Amino acid sequence: MAIKDKKRLGEMLIDGGLLTSSQLEEAVKGHKKTKLKLGQFLVREGYVSGSQVVDLVSVQLNIEKYRPDKYPIDIELGKVIPVEVATKYQVAPLVRSRFLLTVAMVDPMDIAALDALEVYTNTEIYSVICTYQHLNHLVCSLY
Repeated sequence: MAIKDKKRLGEMLIDGGLLTSSQLEEAVKGHKKTKLKLGQFLVREGYVSGSQVVDLVSVQLNIEKYRPDKYPIDIELGKVIPVEVATKYQVAPLVRSRFLLTVAMVDPMDIAALDALEVYTNTEIYSVICTYQHLNHLVCSLY
């Protein structure tokens, strides 16, 4: 699926049967009063779970889902991306090879973050999607 054809999260949740149109409308109104992203707000307010959002986006956009058993924590990777950068872009490094850095992200379609990481690391970035809980765990473990 090309990025220009990318569905918005709310549309994917409705299509996936996890939200109704009226729930989404209600959530969007509440979300605008916060500084949270829509996905964060929906999870915080109990509309959906973080894992439901990750599962749905992973399938809809054909993006690999973070699995702790596949990506064991390597504290040496904390040197690749400083904690300030990881926090700013909501990312955690998982695996590095010579030309590729795999990172876990809550929003793996955040092109600005991906571009900034490629420039910062001088490496191509491959992103996998994860929940906020997984990201927090990874960041706390790495730094």
